[in-house]
Amino acid sequence: MNRTIKWQFIFSFVSISFIIIGAFSLMTLSLMDNHFAKYVAERQESELTEYTTGLERLYNENGEWPATADFDLIGLESLHNSIILKVYDNEKNLLWSPTASAMMGNKQNMQGNAPNMGNMMEAMENTPIEKTVPLFNDEQKIGEVLISYMGPTAYSEHDALFIADMKNNLIIAAIAALVLSFFFAALVTKKISRPIVRVKDFTREIAKGNYTSSSPEKTDIKEIDELIVSVNDLSIQLENQQTIRNQLSSDIAHEIRTPLTTLKGNLEAMIDGIWEVTDERLQSSYDEVNRITRLIGSIDKINEIESHQDMLNKSSFDLYVLAETIFSNFEALFAKKNIRYSLDGGSLFINADKDKISQVITNLLSNAIKFTPSEGKITLKISQEKNQALLSVADTGEGISPKEINHIFERFYMSDFSRNSLLGGQGIGLSIVKTIIKAHKGTITVKSDQGKGSIFTISLPITK
Repeated sequence: MNRTIKWQFIFSFVSISFIIIGAFSLMTLSLMDNHFAKYVAERQESELTEYTTGLERLYNENGEWPATADFDLIGLESLHNSIILKVYDNEKNLLWSPTASAMMGNKQNMQGNAPNMGNMMEAMENTPIEKTVPLFNDEQKIGEVLISYMGPTAYSEHDALFIADMKNNLIIAAIAALVLSFFFAALVTKKISRPIVRVKDFTREIAKGNYTSSSPEKTDIKEIDELIVSVNDLSIQLENQQTIRNQLSSDIAHEIRTPLTTLKGNLEAMIDGIWEVTDERLQSSYDEVNRITRLIGSIDKINEIESHQDMLNKSSFDLYVLAETIFSNFEALFAKKNIRYSLDGGSLFINADKDKISQVITNLLSNAIKFTPSEGKITLKISQEKNQALLSVADTGEGISPKEINHIFERFYMSDFSRNSLLGGQGIGLSIVKTIIKAHKGTITVKSDQGKGSIFTISLPITK
């Protein structure tokens, strides 16, 4: 089942927190039990050593085993700590042991404390432990002491309470950490998911064709801000494309309607007998049909180039020689408009479709002549930069406005200047140029200063 990004983030964050906190708690409890058990065992061993040392000191001070009453200080103190001492001499004679009443009180005390400590310590050994320790005086054995105690008495009541409190505190801390991680995850998720939801709503409006809706506000998260900027740019591009499509439909209708209207009027006049059928009128009608045919042919040519980019008829040829040949074909037009012209550069061989590159140069020069006024200048330059062949066409014409320069390669797009002047054209020449250059894995760029002229630069890869 699909989850929202909010719950997905919360689930992931809490799961990771649960695993980390659980592992940390288990590790802490294990280390605490092991180290504390070791500490208690060392402490118990130290107490037992202290009792045996005290008995040996008692013998040393008296030079022999003293009276029974002298054992009471050590024996009763150990009994208070639930440790029973029985002292024997070398002949196994009992020198001291707790009285029956003291033993009974200690036994009752141990039986009363063991269940309580067992509950606090969960699992505790409850078996009696006895061991015999020899007693020495200057390396001479003077007797032995039988030490008896119960397993739970290794942990005092304070020790058991400490362990139980630590475990309870760890459980409380783990639960609190999980709750805090949930609220922290919810807070972070809300901060992340809210702008994403806004972007989703914004893109949904774009999908409906509503490009005027306000874009989401920026956040302090870099990736989300970049996403918002990208989606906003996409909205602007789609809006521009929609405008171009609308303009394209209008331009196509205009380009086709004009010759059809003229053709229809001519035919109707001749059919109705208003006009006499003459060769000139038939030729005029034929020219209008050719105009429509050329328009459709140009569209087909673009589609063909785009769909067959890998079917270029490539060969090696000198780009400068090709440009020189095409340049000479325009000399009459240069002279007619009194335009100064020049071809700069030198020999440069490339591997490309010669016919299509010829069409590119022809289209660029045709445009330059069309928009360059009398006494203007056109310069075609061939050069090489690293592994790229550069071809540039510069003119001193009207130039292109900044708002139109990004659209001039669109099909049927014509600037206001070309549309309003009687220069003719269908607005697809530059679209064909870009399509051919793209098929050759090249690029075309334009720089223009309105009122001063434009420079079209083509870059083509040089392959050996």
